[in-house]
Amino acid sequence: MSVVDFRPAARVQALPPNFWGEMDREILRLSTEPGPRMIDVSKGNPDLPTPEHIVAAMQREVADAANHRYPAYVGRAAFREAVAKRYRDDHGVGIDPDAQVAVFHGSHEAIMAAVLSHVDPGEAVVLPDPGYPMYTSATDLAGGRIVPLPLEEPGYQPDFAALDQLERAAILLLNYPNNPTGALATPQAFEGAIRFAERTGAAFVHDFAYSSLGFDGRTPLSALAVDRDFAVTVEAQTLSKTYSMAGWRIGFAAGNTSLISAMKRYQAQAFSTMFGASQEAAAAALGGDQSAALELVRVYERRRDLVVTGLRRIGWEVTAPEGTFFVWVRLQGHDTDALRFARELREEARVAVAPGDGFGPRGRGHIRIGLVNDESTLNELIERLDAFANKN
Repeated sequence: MSVVDFRPAARVQALPPNFWGEMDREILRLSTEPGPRMIDVSKGNPDLPTPEHIVAAMQREVADAANHRYPAYVGRAAFREAVAKRYRDDHGVGIDPDAQVAVFHGSHEAIMAAVLSHVDPGEAVVLPDPGYPMYTSATDLAGGRIVPLPLEEPGYQPDFAALDQLERAAILLLNYPNNPTGALATPQAFEGAIRFAERTGAAFVHDFAYSSLGFDGRTPLSALAVDRDFAVTVEAQTLSKTYSMAGWRIGFAAGNTSLISAMKRYQAQAFSTMFGASQEAAAAALGGDQSAALELVRVYERRRDLVVTGLRRIGWEVTAPEGTFFVWVRLQGHDTDALRFARELREEARVAVAPGDGFGPRGRGHIRIGLVNDESTLNELIERLDAFANKN
């Protein structure tokens, strides 16, 4: 019997190619060839271990036979209550853990649920430019119509005046601390987002994945601390960055009751439930001692300073990011074709960076450098960038 070559559904055919897939294959290929080790700073995959007390909580809960059964569709009360505690303690925001919190396998899934539970085909979805690529794929899966929202330099705040002619939208999506630029949101940015949402009928979805990662004494602003009535806003978070729990796949969303209700309804059909032990470990992370999370911020801040100082020393112009664990660099004085620059850098210097083209039209001419490597590796990164730039 011959093998049938099935045609994917139209919604899958419409998805853009995975921008990072080909680059990942090249990094893997080069890593196996003779020569210097590959330094990969193209990703945002935390290199530091999960704090011990969270690991201990997971080990304890895995051993509990009660967690070996299917968990309920409603997230564990301990997890939801810990989310409410974190918002109360960190942002002064009161949240109903029963009606205003939903749990997900990471913030990626939460954002996908927000879009797919709220966007009908043809409706406008306002996305930041530059912005994280999965926002585009979520919109494409929903059949939405992408409307780019410029993030204006130098502070990368949203320019809502550029969309004055847009009358209706289903969702406005923002992300601060911002990936890829490292910018923090101003109160005015979120006030503008709420006004825009009210004017256009949009839900305001805020991706707060880097919620803890503010530098130089700055505390990242929660959108829910501005929209205190949760009139139009839902916020997605993950434990990946704050607690170095990337591989655990744990996240949540909080905010507007009707949005959360729709997201829960979608999640129950699309993703099923989360392992009970993971939920209890998440509760331990969010509800327990936060000193390890604060130390992670200090580690990333030291790495930021090392990379920014190093780049300036070799003649690169770079603005120190206010948050996240990325450094966003405009290729001034170098080849401004970021795709070609990144390709040649991989092949000649064995350094992998993320070309800004993957984050939208306004990302062109930039590269993103991840701070998820130790200081020795980051020092070597600067040396290789210097040698590459001088050679070329």
